[in-house]
Amino acid sequence: MAEDSESSAGGGSAEVRMVLLGQTGSGRSSSGNTILGRSAFWSDVSPLSVTNRCQRSGGVVDGRSLRLIDTPGFFHTCLSPDEVRAELSRCVELSAPGPHVFLLVLRAGRVTRESSAALDWVSAAFGPQALRFTTVLITSGDALRDKPADVFLKESEELWEFVCSCAGGYHVFDNTKGAEERSQVTELLEKTDLLMERNAGAHYTADMLLQADTAVRHTQQRILGDDQEEDEEARKRTEGLFWYELLTAMGRGAVEASGVMEKGKGKGKKVKAVQRVAAIASTPLSITSAAKVMGGAMREGTKVLYKHKKMLLH
Repeated sequence: MAEDSESSAGGGSAEVRMVLLGQTGSGRSSSGNTILGRSAFWSDVSPLSVTNRCQRSGGVVDGRSLRLIDTPGFFHTCLSPDEVRAELSRCVELSAPGPHVFLLVLRAGRVTRESSAALDWVSAAFGPQALRFTTVLITSGDALRDKPADVFLKESEELWEFVCSCAGGYHVFDNTKGAEERSQVTELLEKTDLLMERNAGAHYTADMLLQADTAVRHTQQRILGDDQEEDEEARKRTEGLFWYELLTAMGRGAVEASGVMEKGKGKGKKVKAVQRVAAIASTPLSITSAAKVMGGAMREGTKVLYKHKKMLLH
């Protein structure tokens, strides 16, 4: 079961449901704590993932009733990608009837391969419709120093394009501002109000998640099918090469054993070899010469069998 912690403070208005997403170490849990103004989610400075299951908490903030869902990080250190995706899908159930906002949490700093890949996780796990409900939340804003957030974002074309595709835009948390921290939360919630107004109060739904899951399964099946076709084509090519080499080697061994050509010297005596083969073909073979021919064929054929033994054992 997901951990569930609800605050009973205040009355609040209609509930706002938010899901925290992001890679391991991005600051999802601490951002959730900042929004709620209390330690609702387990947060720790660690190279390992500390959130293995979806966690739910809530409370009233600035007159708004909030329900927050913290999720396992993308590229989890303990869970496989399939396990992470399965757990991520549970956030829709825990925010039933569905989240109003996905907060994709990114840590300010150098854009890495993982942080770039994290952008793809939103659409991969929840489908492209999720971007209608997504806001990018940049943590550790103090790392930007005096650099404006939009300048930082535009330094990565991929990151800026993603932010522009998110209906909720972006917001920055600077954890060093102390007393100003609450004003940053208020500004985030005001942006959330605008996003919900733009979506006419609509939220992400279980049907959207089902469509995303179906698309992922179809893609996996197509990739698997392509791999199987490629494997089959490769197998046929390998088998064709094997039979060509086997028959060629056995023929060469038979000719060498019959005395038509010397071993290893067939290339320079092609015409003479053909003449000798024609002569032998017109003369009945003795038991001895037949045995030599078969022995030579088997000797050279065995070399090819040994060469391709790995293929033959599969």
